[in-house]
Amino acid sequence: MAEMELVKMDAKRELSAETNDIFCSVQGGGRKERALVFNAMNNPTHKVGDCINQVINVKDVLAEFIEIEDEETGEVRECPRVVLIDDKGESYQAVSTGIFNAVKKAIATFGAPTWDEPLPCLIKQISLGKNQMLTFDIKL
Repeated sequence: MAEMELVKMDAKRELSAETNDIFCSVQGGGRKERALVFNAMNNPTHKVGDCINQVINVKDVLAEFIEIEDEETGEVRECPRVVLIDDKGESYQAVSTGIFNAVKKAIATFGAPTWDEPLPCLIKQISLGKNQMLTFDIKL
């Protein structure tokens, strides 16, 4: 049996807002806006993968990197987790490099969110060899 390595976490560092590695386009606001952000981060209402061929009218974005263990190899790697927040306050989560890259390109093209005029993102799934990847197009 393999030995487990105990990692001592620095609670002060882990819980400090200054070391937060989450990108969040929602800035300021009152308790209602902060509750929306917390709920979107903690328990998003939808999965982006369930919305293929549907349009999400995105106003805001949350993004962070999380550690995922490969089921076949046991290797742990960092993957982007993105939460899209629509114009009705609904949140859509994806652990997806494709969605992350599409968000980066949308920000480069349309500027940083919050987008006053929501971006109508048509969710797509494309093939990459044997794998599938989520992404989106901006619907006209």
